[in-house]
Amino acid sequence: MKRNTQLTNNLAIFTFLILSVGCVKEPCLDIAELDKQSAMTKEWFVNDSIGDQVIVDKNGISQTLIISSRQQHHWDDIVEDDCGNIYGSFYFTVQYHTSLSPLHLMVDIHGSGLSEDGFYLKLTVTNTNSVGHKSTTYDFVTVSSRENNANIEIINGNLISNKIDVEVLRINFKTTNASNDIKTVYYAKGYGIIKFVEENGNEFDIE
Repeated sequence: MKRNTQLTNNLAIFTFLILSVGCVKEPCLDIAELDKQSAMTKEWFVNDSIGDQVIVDKNGISQTLIISSRQQHHWDDIVEDDCGNIYGSFYFTVQYHTSLSPLHLMVDIHGSGLSEDGFYLKLTVTNTNSVGHKSTTYDFVTVSSRENNANIEIINGNLISNKIDVEVLRINFKTTNASNDIKTVYYAKGYGIIKFVEENGNEFDIE
């Protein structure tokens, strides 16, 4: 009888602990901070006025950097906290290909009230001659790369004959697969990709 009583007490305590853990309230969403991060992240979308652009390498050879796709979506209620606050999420994607080089570049910009998603820009580079496919992610909140395969930093935008005076993400991949594989990509706030550099040192700038 005593053993049954002890077992019942242990089960009761265990049940209480489980319920207590399950009832712990999560911190309320910081709506002001989320709004701030959302606004800052959306500044990196490519403006609707930006279209296909001529790019020229250091030998004077020109080709076209073509925007092959541009989309934007948002959701209003992706997350709800215990305080009754709700918050949404959004994403913007722009894809490029070049008229001569075998390149496809895709930029995805995400924002979300979900802490595991957060606010970030992801760059994916594909060489369609099967040289390689790689991607890396810049986190706007931690101001750093989420992976260890690239060095990413925000620099001043006076790169292209002083034509672009905004912040620019310089994304420098640590490894490449061939001499014509892309080593570095420059992505300007509101403008999109404005420059990229191959492993062999050849640079392509918007004209």
